[in-house]
Amino acid sequence: MKKLFALLALVVAVVMTSCEKEVDMGYPESVAFTADGGEKTITGVEPFTDAHIHDYNSGDQGSVLPNEGDIDIEVFKWLKIEYVAHSTELKIIAEPNASGKSRKLHIELHSGPEYHVVEVKQE
Repeated sequence: MKKLFALLALVVAVVMTSCEKEVDMGYPESVAFTADGGEKTITGVEPFTDAHIHDYNSGDQGSVLPNEGDIDIEVFKWLKIEYVAHSTELKIIAEPNASGKSRKLHIELHSGPEYHVVEVKQE
């Protein structure tokens, strides 16, 4: 019985430590664009391995394009991101917004089991 309890405790410990958790990696929590769009570069203090664009309302996310040299590119709807893995810099590019409605997407920056979310808004 003690062995079963010890095994169960070990499984619980592994599961809890392998879960992803949101942390502050030094990047801004939000970035805003005018209706004209444009590009902005953000930096943080912790390097990230990959980034993904998400629409939390629909559950959709972006698609990674073939990287151009060392640069990884992801595009989703009106937003594009470019970065080099293991860096602390991310370029965000927003297309112009002619709809007259504000829009919002989220970028998740991942580093192992930790991640940071940057909300991107556009007028």
